[in-house]
Amino acid sequence: MKKALLLFFLKNSPFVAISLFSCCNALAQPEDKSYLKKSNPDKYSHLARFVPDSKYGSVVSPANLTEALKNPEIYKSARFSASGLTDFPEQLFLFSNLEEIDISRNNITALPLRLKEFKNLKELHVNKNKLVSLGHEITSCTQLEVLQIQNNPLENISAGLGNMKSLKEITIGEISSKCAIPAELWNLTGLRKLKITNANLTEIPVSIAQFKQLDALCLTNNAISNIPEELYSLKNITYINLGYNKINSISPAIKEMANLDYLGIYYNPLATFPEEITRLKQLSYLSCWKTNISQKEIDEVREKLPKTKVHNTETDLY
Repeated sequence: MKKALLLFFLKNSPFVAISLFSCCNALAQPEDKSYLKKSNPDKYSHLARFVPDSKYGSVVSPANLTEALKNPEIYKSARFSASGLTDFPEQLFLFSNLEEIDISRNNITALPLRLKEFKNLKELHVNKNKLVSLGHEITSCTQLEVLQIQNNPLENISAGLGNMKSLKEITIGEISSKCAIPAELWNLTGLRKLKITNANLTEIPVSIAQFKQLDALCLTNNAISNIPEELYSLKNITYINLGYNKINSISPAIKEMANLDYLGIYYNPLATFPEEITRLKQLSYLSCWKTNISQKEIDEVREKLPKTKVHNTETDLY
């Protein structure tokens, strides 16, 4: 009877028969768990082939360091962020052609003077570490274009920063209350992006007028009370964020900033907008939460700028 039933299934429903056979066979064989007794491979080895390239090319990271050391000259980028480092990784000095180094989110307390050995270094990302000084180890990197050093308890920033004419982007913030941003920084007129947050700033110097290439300016969480007229002369700027300051007025000259896409003025004692703000037809976002501007005026701005998202709630902050 069993034989006849099996023959019937094979003849009339081979796929069912095969499935049943496979299932029964699996149940009959005990699961092989010998792999659990094998020693674990290098915890990074399975990631080595998945290290994404940067805009500079091949990337060395903890995931592929051993392999990369076989041909260090081909690597242009190093990404060692969130790697539990307490010191700058000395192995990186074997990669003499690096153009980008990211050692953010570690516990590094100082940068080596040897950084100047990276003759082609263009980007250095050291956010969220424990640096207390920014000195010659940085300013000797004469080709540096991007410096991100936010969230470090800096107590001293070298005036030499103002001599780094190749810089196009700077991010500094969350520094020690003992630290002052050097006035020389405002000599860097070639900057395109400038972000200085929670850094004890009380003013925007009038020399900002020389920053003709500036595209984005973020000066949040400071003590700035006045926007100088010179800022409004920057016609190429598209992003301004001055949230969490002490600003109480915006000049009608803002109409000159025809390319402005984002304006953040939240958490400021601002009582009104100038009528000229409604001429900013390229404005996509206007964040004004926690100002003294009336709901009536906000509604009027919304009506005149129908394509602009006017944010006046805390969840709308950008």
